Amino acid sequence: MDRRTFLKMTAASTATLPSILHTSAANGYSKPLLPIAEDEKYWNAIREDFPITHNLLYFNNGTMGPSPRQVTERVTKRVEHVDATGDYGGDYEGIRKAIARVIHADSGDHIAFTHNVSEAISIVSSGIDLKAGDEVLLTTQEHAGNAIPWLARKNRDGIVIKFVSLTDSNWNPLSDDEFVQRVSDAITPRTRAISMPHLTCTTGHMLPIKRLTALAREKAQKNGAPIWFLADGAHPPGMLETDVRDLGVHAYASCGHKWLLGPKGIGFLYISEEFIPHVIPTWSGGEADKYWGYDARLEFLPTASRYDFATQNFALFDGLEAAIEYMEKIGFDKIEARVQYLTTKLRNGLRELAPGHFRFLTPESSLTGLTTIKLDKMDYKKFAEDLITKYKIRTRIVPEGNLEANRFSAHIYTSPENIEKFLEGTRSVLS
Repeated sequence: MDRRTFLKMTAASTATLPSILHTSAANGYSKPLLPIAEDEKYWNAIREDFPITHNLLYFNNGTMGPSPRQVTERVTKRVEHVDATGDYGGDYEGIRKAIARVIHADSGDHIAFTHNVSEAISIVSSGIDLKAGDEVLLTTQEHAGNAIPWLARKNRDGIVIKFVSLTDSNWNPLSDDEFVQRVSDAITPRTRAISMPHLTCTTGHMLPIKRLTALAREKAQKNGAPIWFLADGAHPPGMLETDVRDLGVHAYASCGHKWLLGPKGIGFLYISEEFIPHVIPTWSGGEADKYWGYDARLEFLPTASRYDFATQNFALFDGLEAAIEYMEKIGFDKIEARVQYLTTKLRNGLRELAPGHFRFLTPESSLTGLTTIKLDKMDYKKFAEDLITKYKIRTRIVPEGNLEANRFSAHIYTSPENIEKFLEGTRSVLS
């Protein structure tokens, strides 16, 4: 699809959707779903950019988002350029600005480059001033990438990790009010940091981050000590419109290889101006310094660039910029509407199969690209294995938090026909 055709189709969509409103738990705004979300001619043209659509039914974007050809071609072109010229650098500041646009950061000065979300979280968990007995709050449904960096700090310095449950005893998700109250009850005068997912990898539960950051600031003012808030943002960027300023977070860790459909092995960390002086680089090297000399003085950069160092593979950065440009041409608002449209079709189909077979663990209010179910009678690993071996449907198992559940995700390369085939395969496996 050439650019002229792409833009023409964007402007010419005439399909209609029911006039309903979706309230974004991420940003607190309401808006009608866009008519283009149901325009299959438009989305079929986009699907042709994704080689994976010809190989299998892919319902695991929450783990790894396959890139469109345009991204792979940009990466390959950059690798070939480096091998032909030895010129391995590039416009890093342009990439920072592109990432800042995606998450609505004030500027690229707040963006540090990482290889993944775990590395971004490790920068914060190892860099802030914590002493033995200081407390950090997590949830009971963390990805290992958010839990292990903090547990490593516990082993090293004797801090206290407190896990706040997201569910009741029967795995039913708590309401926002209930969860905010549990977090409030868990905060003590020794609480120094809260690190929680913006959207859980386990069930797709969208946490009320804006309310939690407001709570943390209120408690910090009362206790006379800061409570830093880090959001594990592995999932929302590229799926939901994300505004880190509106969320009120001190730091936000994300990656390019999931919903942004970028290269694998590149991530980023947003860090607020207020927070930068409190996160001391623990791994460092060239490019992180404002000054260093043989007088034994070192001064780090005053921006988030202080957390970058050493030789990088610029082909990955170039590929991430290509992915962002690709999605900006479509429009993040249209992408969000499409993901919600597909997720609604997926969940409606699953509801017809659910009685006697499984129940939903994903809150109905979290209309995101992730949906998780807990089987009643069948082993969750066997279910996933049968889907991939018999029907070439790739999904994800959820062992985290002892949930023993199954997760499905849909993105812009998913078609309604894919969903119907997924439901047929699920019905067959369950029966």
